[in-house]
Amino acid sequence: MAVDSKRYKELSCGDFRSDCGFLVRAETSEELMKYCQEHACNTHGKCGSSPEGIEKIKSRIKDVWI
Repeated sequence: MAVDSKRYKELSCGDFRSDCGFLVRAETSEELMKYCQEHACNTHGKCGSSPEGIEKIKSRIKDVWI
């Protein structure tokens, strides 16, 4: 019997800094970006992003099937 899988968006903070193992998955890019921005602010004190920073983050979002 085949197992149904679902597509998620995924991003790892480790893609940007080697000292953080935070990994997030969400159903949409918008939801994922919200979680990433909250993590960056609450954990790393990086509140707010430039348009260039946001594009850099978006360019590393991966699709995963779980």
